[in-house]
Amino acid sequence: MRKLSLVLAFATTACLDLDVTNPNLPNRVRATADPFSTETFVASSFRTWWPVAGHDDYPAWALSTMAREFTSGFADFGQLETSAEPRSVWNNSPANTRSGVNRIPWFELYRTNSAVTDAIKAIDEGLIIGDTARTIRAKAFAKFVQGVSHGYLGLYFDKAYVSDEFLDLDTVTTPTTRPYNEVVDEAIEMLDSAIAVAGRANFTLPADGWFYTAMTRDEFVRLANSFVARLLVYRARTPAERAAVDWAAVITRTTAGIQTDFAPVGQVDVLWDDWKRLTARVRTASRPSDFGRPSYWLVGPADSTNGFVNWVATPLQNRVAFQLRTQDRRIQGTTGPASPGLYAGYNLNNIFAASRGTYRYSWYFFRRYGLGTSWQDSPMPAMLVSEMNLLRAEAYIRTNQATLALPLINATRTANGQLPNVTVDGPPDVPGCVPRKLSGACGSLWDALRYEKNIEGMGVSGVTAFFDARGWGTLPEGTMVHFPIPGAELATLQQPNYTFGGAGVGSSAAPAPEACPVALARCP
Repeated sequence: MRKLSLVLAFATTACLDLDVTNPNLPNRVRATADPFSTETFVASSFRTWWPVAGHDDYPAWALSTMAREFTSGFADFGQLETSAEPRSVWNNSPANTRSGVNRIPWFELYRTNSAVTDAIKAIDEGLIIGDTARTIRAKAFAKFVQGVSHGYLGLYFDKAYVSDEFLDLDTVTTPTTRPYNEVVDEAIEMLDSAIAVAGRANFTLPADGWFYTAMTRDEFVRLANSFVARLLVYRARTPAERAAVDWAAVITRTTAGIQTDFAPVGQVDVLWDDWKRLTARVRTASRPSDFGRPSYWLVGPADSTNGFVNWVATPLQNRVAFQLRTQDRRIQGTTGPASPGLYAGYNLNNIFAASRGTYRYSWYFFRRYGLGTSWQDSPMPAMLVSEMNLLRAEAYIRTNQATLALPLINATRTANGQLPNVTVDGPPDVPGCVPRKLSGACGSLWDALRYEKNIEGMGVSGVTAFFDARGWGTLPEGTMVHFPIPGAELATLQQPNYTFGGAGVGSSAAPAPEACPVALARCP
């Protein structure tokens, strides 16, 4: 029974009934015996990885609201219970109607991994797909997807299984998990293998399928390096772990990373970004962003009045929405506080039930991505050059090279926010300083870096803000810093259930939102 469960965990999307045969599941040996079927498996694998990497509703809404990037008062997708304050223990029972928060990413990532691992095995055993270059392309892409599948397992869960082409499932009797750091290390090795394999031949990836955007071999290598940079940084669960990141490697990987934004093109009923659709959803002109809205924790540091300062100082259950005023043109236009900015706009409308906490209210709506039908028929930004630049800026700050971080922070700050440049002392200490501290004082360079990363990353992926918040130590106290293995899997494996959240191991400490990792001006 345990052996069968492990095979299913690696190969399917659910472990609900071990006695039912799914006739739609392909026979691995038959499917991988045909070269072009194997190539199809590989070319379609990104499509199954994409949703659970922050572009569908599970686990994006739970993680974004836990990070206080977006706020919502709806129960859909587990966000209500996971983002409630004060934080509580996550219900990891298979019977929890919101169990998809950790169940769906677990099984979908293993399902994706299973398909590409079978393809890698077939190629390693001598399968040729057309010609040498085409075979190398398939293997490089498969290793990439294998790497990002394991990588996100390591980012989401406290532990996971490593299932690659060297694991013989026919001989496995007892599954062995490995801690998240080891899973991420394995994922990085897989991505480096993808880079090495890609170096053996020149190829292109067509726009139809694969990444749903045309890509050269060199661009593929750059994308793999950028994903390695993500894994190096985002695996950290605490400020101490973030400080211990190999920041020299982050500089190397981001420098070798993407040079244009990675934005797969949406395909109706094939590849879409439901996260973007719901962040920007408009039912009526008077109710934009009627499902979730940018949180005051995200946009509030740009406030030039004491609105945000007073909001934070107000007891949690007494907080209500307010209008801020800011010079950041991503939040507010040039004609007054009610005029829309590039990324967000003002809408005086409380769309959530007061009984679920008025601290969830926001009068700001999201307008950068997802409007109209762009979430399913247009480029869908998934990784921005600015993300890589700001990871490198953080690396420079942490390695006492703050002057090198300045142009990377100022690039988007001035072009998109129309804000004055920061210096090593932080933003200019003038009225309307952006960002401000919780006390109302002008922020530090560290505050500016984190604000810039949050505002530029808003709406790109529903999970990145959570990875940053746990590593920076800004999650509310008691937030689970990673998911447990889903209860459905534990039950099938006949292992004890466990969970995180509230007090204890696997939960965040009290936040220290303005602590700096190195000595900087205006740091406590």
